[in-house]
Parts: sequence; C-alpha cells; structure tokens
Amino acid sequence: MIGLVFWSQLPSSSQENIAQLSVSLGDAEVTIQSFLDSEQGSAVTVPRQPLGVDSEKEKHKKYIPLNVVPEQNKKQVQTSNSVQSGRSIVHSGKSIVQSGPSVSKPGVVSTQLKRHLQQTENTANELIGQSSDSFARGLISLVDYNLALNIAYDTKIEAAEIRQTKQAKLTFLNEKQKLIQQAVDQLELFNQPAAQGWYGDLVHAKLILSQNQYEIASVIKDRDDQQFALKQISKNSEDYFAIRKAELQVGEADLSEYRRSASSVYIANQERHLFFGGDKKDTQNLVDYARNLDGIKSEVDWLASHGAGLGRSDLLNLSKAHLTYVQGKYYQEKNQPNESRNLFTESMDHAKSAWNTRINTYYPVGTASLHDITTAWIMWKASETKYVEFDPANSAPFDKELKAGLDRMVNTADRISDRRGRMASDISLVRCLKNSEILTELKEQQIR
Repeated sequence: MIGLVFWSQLPSSSQENIAQLSVSLGDAEVTIQSFLDSEQGSAVTVPRQPLGVDSEKEKHKKYIPLNVVPEQNKKQVQTSNSVQSGRSIVHSGKSIVQSGPSVSKPGVVSTQLKRHLQQTENTANELIGQSSDSFARGLISLVDYNLALNIAYDTKIEAAEIRQTKQAKLTFLNEKQKLIQQAVDQLELFNQPAAQGWYGDLVHAKLILSQNQYEIASVIKDRDDQQFALKQISKNSEDYFAIRKAELQVGEADLSEYRRSASSVYIANQERHLFFGGDKKDTQNLVDYARNLDGIKSEVDWLASHGAGLGRSDLLNLSKAHLTYVQGKYYQEKNQPNESRNLFTESMDHAKSAWNTRINTYYPVGTASLHDITTAWIMWKASETKYVEFDPANSAPFDKELKAGLDRMVNTADRISDRRGRMASDISLVRCLKNSEILTELKEQQIR
C-alpha cells in the first residue's frame, strides 16, 4: 500500500518551480563523507517549493523487482570482494597501511585533555567492537552499523588530530575499510534473493565501501584511485536507488532507506562533476532529489492523516526536519541568510519535537529504542549546528538544550542493566557521542 500511496500523493510538475533551481553550487559543502551519516541531514540544496512528479518515461521505466537479483549481477553476488573489481585501494601494490600512529609532538596537551582523549578512544573502540559483533550476528541493520562506525572513527580521528599524530586518519580509514569489506563479504555469503531487502543491503554495503575507498584515495592524493572509486560510487548509488524505489512501489521499502538512496545518487553525481572540473551546476539532480524528498514528506503526511503507524508523529517531524534542513541549505547558497536561518530553526524544532516524543512517550512504553532517540538527537544537533553559523550570538539557549538532551540520554543508557542483543552497542553509541562533545569543548579551550 505504501508504494501505491506514494506515487499518487506526489505534487504535480511545475516549470516555474524547476526554473527556480538554477542556482550555483560553487561553494556547496558537497562531499562523499557528507551523506554517510544520513541521519545528520544531507549536504544538498533545494528550494522550499515542492517539485513535480516523474515524467511519463520515468513512470514506465523498469526497475529491479523486489527480492530479485538482476541476471547480469548474479555472478558478482556469488564472488567475494566483487566491489573491488579486481583492484583494491587498500590491498594494492602501494603500501599505504601504516604499522601504527606515531606522535610527532608529545606533551602538547594538558593532563585533563590527555585523560579524556584516552577515555574517548576507549569508548570509540568499544563501539566499534560491539557494533561489529552485533552486525555479524544480525542484531543491527547495515545503516545502524554504518552510523556507529562513522561516529566511532570520526571521533578517533579527531582525538588523533589533537594529539598531532601522524598518518592517523589513513590508519583508521584502512581499519574501517577492512570492517566494511567484511560486511560486504558477509552479505554476499548470505546470498538469499528471496530475503526482503537483502540485495539492496548488499549494494548499499558496496556503496559504503567505495565511499571509504574514495576517502583513502583523497588522503594519499592518488587521483587515479579516486577516479576508480568514484566510478564505483556512481554505479552503486544508481543501483541502490533503483532497488529501493522498486521496493517502495510494492510497499516493502523503508521511507528512510528510500531517502538515503535518493541522496546517494545526487551526491555521487555532484561529486563527479566537481572531480572532473564541471561547472558545479546540476539542476536536474536538484529537481530529482527535491521531488523525492518532498514526496517522502507528503507520503508520511498522508499516512499520518489515516492513522497509520508509519505516519506517527516522530516520523512525521523527522521527515519535516530533513526537508527544511536542505531547504535551509538552498537559501544559504542563494545568500539569503534570514530565510536560511528561519528554515534551520524550523528544522531544529521538528527534530527536537521528534526527540521529545521518542524519549518521553514511545521509549517508556517500548515502541522506540535508545537508538531511535539517538538518531533524532543527531538530526537535532545537525540543524542546530547550521543555525549557529548564522546566529552564534543567540545560540547559547539551543546549545544548553542539546547538552541537556544528551545528558538525559547518557543517564537513560546508564540505567539499562540488560546488555543483551544490540543494547551494548547502542549504549556505547550514546557514550561516544557524549565523549565527542566534551572533546570538542576541550579542544576549543586548548585553542583559546
């Protein structure tokens, strides 16, 4: 039913709205890393007005059916390391894996900061180990595993930068690469085309792997490896979107997964333009992504109006938070700070409302998890971060609310005594976020 409702609810096309999308993306913060944490908002730019539906050609385009692996890809599914296509950035002839980080300037941080750095690194390592174990046992989804790895390794990289450790980023990216490759191998070995969402998860895992390859190539400044990884990113993002769209049409897709897949196509295309020195304008990409994002909000609106569980208030607020976030990015690029600030405030309000609903209403009765609360907080934090760029003088109350929210999450996590299943990983995720926030504050004090 979800798929049928979705296509009937999309607004009609409008040439006037499409014309408003002719905007330069010259300084847009569009990178591969920017959409790895999809819950933090997408680094794309769209106008506030809803856009049109798919063209007739798009409507009749044949997509990959649900739970069916394309014939031409069956061999690839049965072969491990297929995303590498016979070539590996990490395991190539170049010796880029470092034996270990070395400190270039010891003693440049305070005792307090050193102590917290060690605590932060320990928590990040716990998160990596627990989330890897949970994923291997099928207790967390690929999306949740990816979020945990991103937060853990970003935190470790930040800590290493404060220590002024050489080659730390490359070392950690290579560690992360091995874990993602293991996830790809695990999904390939599962090889169950009839399992709901399996093939989409496999393609998504390959996309994540190629994104990390691109980051490694960027660190070592190898343009050939970058180009190779970018080609894989483009192919995997297109396949990922096609699969999730097909699943949505038959009522089996998760709307958040569909949003992630739509975002991945836009970011991949835009990164390719930037890499090859294009004019940094991609109007059709913006149209497609904006249409999909607004369509998701319309879908959740419709579900909410009919009392469906997929339209409950927290999901509705989060869909609005994502939409207003990217609208704010659009007006930021248009150099309209007042409109952009208002939209980021609106996004922040929606995300905060979703967080409040989850922690106060759904979590106590068991219909929202600690991880659900955490992802809502991450979206809230992303919106607040963008708001601060426009109005830092008035950001103190928002910062205080966010910190209080995170502290409440930590207290909630500490009261959980049953650590079975995925719970240990979710608790470590909250603690890692808290340590990362403290680390940022200490780093700012160090600079001052």
